[in-house]
Amino acid sequence: MDKARKTVEQSVSRPSTGSGKGSLEPAESRQPSGEGIGRPLERVISGPPYTIFSPASKLFIVITVSLSALISPFGATTFYPALDVLADELHVTPSLINLSLTTYMIAQAIAPSLIAGASDNTGRRLSFIVCFIIFICANVGLALQTAYAALLVLRMVQAFGCSAAIALGTAVVADVATSAERGRYMGYATAGLLFGPAFGPTIGGLLIEYLTWRACFWFLCIFTGVLLVIFTLFFPETCRNVVGNGSIPARGINKSIIGEWQRRKYMRRMEFGDDKSSIHTTRPKKKASFPNPLHTLKIVAEKESGLILFYNGFFFTGMMMTTGAIPTLYSEQYGLDVLDTGLCYISMGVGSLVSTLTMGHVTDWNFRRHAARLGFAITKGRQQDLSNFPIEKVRFQVVLPGHIIATLAYIAFGWTVHYRTSLAGPEIALFFIGFGVSMAFNLTNTLLIDLHKDKPATATAAVNFVRCLLSAGGAAAIIPMCNAMGIGWAFTFMALVYVAWIAMLPLLMAKGMKWRQEAAAERKAKEAGAAKSEHDEEAETKGREQREADDKGEEVEADNPV
Repeated sequence: MDKARKTVEQSVSRPSTGSGKGSLEPAESRQPSGEGIGRPLERVISGPPYTIFSPASKLFIVITVSLSALISPFGATTFYPALDVLADELHVTPSLINLSLTTYMIAQAIAPSLIAGASDNTGRRLSFIVCFIIFICANVGLALQTAYAALLVLRMVQAFGCSAAIALGTAVVADVATSAERGRYMGYATAGLLFGPAFGPTIGGLLIEYLTWRACFWFLCIFTGVLLVIFTLFFPETCRNVVGNGSIPARGINKSIIGEWQRRKYMRRMEFGDDKSSIHTTRPKKKASFPNPLHTLKIVAEKESGLILFYNGFFFTGMMMTTGAIPTLYSEQYGLDVLDTGLCYISMGVGSLVSTLTMGHVTDWNFRRHAARLGFAITKGRQQDLSNFPIEKVRFQVVLPGHIIATLAYIAFGWTVHYRTSLAGPEIALFFIGFGVSMAFNLTNTLLIDLHKDKPATATAAVNFVRCLLSAGGAAAIIPMCNAMGIGWAFTFMALVYVAWIAMLPLLMAKGMKWRQEAAAERKAKEAGAAKSEHDEEAETKGREQREADDKGEEVEADNPV
């Protein structure tokens, strides 16, 4: 066993992060067709597996991070049904209570840039545990507070604790799933984020109806406490800068039961000679540093990533505007009480569930279809080199139908509520809103991880930054829009914004790969320039030290003549 461990630590110089040649290699057995014609064939090379985690372990990991992602939308939406009750109890206007939703979203936008970005170097487990502890403490305070100022401050602390869980969950998927299978796993991992807005108000309505609004925050404490125990004991460290593909021993807080079990199982396979081709790496050398939020802003400023981020953000904003408007609209138009309104969110959650269970598989099928058309062979368990692969086209071809479905569903929702049709009308529209938005949101998240595979948590923090800022503005604007324009025209205007964004899809499919290659070439040139400057500076330092040594030697000779 010691020999095997030594082999793991000394075998390869760096982790397999997917930057080199991987499974997406041209098949030598057939000539590429279509876009692949004329591209030189490369041999398929062997190497360490992308991850040592078994399919069962990966499923556990993804389901666990999906549950952790629930705390963010639950924190935002479980007390939606209590807004009027809180306004009465704290002696403030409903507008001031709604302000707590805006401050919550703003805090959610900023926090992941600090916590999730740090996880790319220090590991996912520590960041998850810190988030859970902050979130639990904030909910205890919220359950006990009796002042409006305390509500605002603690809601921001609550948002700081839960928002990074979403970015961390997406980063975990990037750690354990290759691009060829990422669509399926990303759908599972982000299910919690999309189910939360649908089921959070339902849970909140039940708690408020039969207990009190304070029970919403005690529920969040208990739920997060269970997650804290599960993550502390069982959740394995997946960060590739800490444990590589999982074969490098974790240390300290990064150790877990499942992580150690999977690593020892892998070591035994190597020891008996069954898996010598999958020898991995030494521990990557990474300096711990204070997280820099500017790294998130750099991703927002990139040409391709920026467009995708705002596309993603506007799509999610539409869902948050709808969920935020439902309590007021259903109360005014249909006379529903708190509990009945909460139950009406279920149809949106079911739509998100159907999208999650189906569209991830469609996405992975489309990946395989394009790989076959271009003459590339996909090797299971190996990461793909996407530098010459049209990944934008692969993802957005599946996004487009969801975009159209959601756009039409918003129009249908607005006008059915406006004319007070049967409640079945807006509920059917909510189902298709959940389905379409989930499809677009999941796939654009997956694409951003494909583009930023070395820093997935930072990329997802950028998603969170844009998404939450746009959602904060949208949630505050939807009711005034309905009052000024009418319900039907307010949601039609929202749909027209979606129509404008459809024009971005052909542009990204046509230009995305070119922009990506230009950005990669620019980064490579900067890295080469930085390396040259470092080399020149080192040479100059050595030369100066040598001259100083020579001068000192001459002084010694002058003081001690022979």
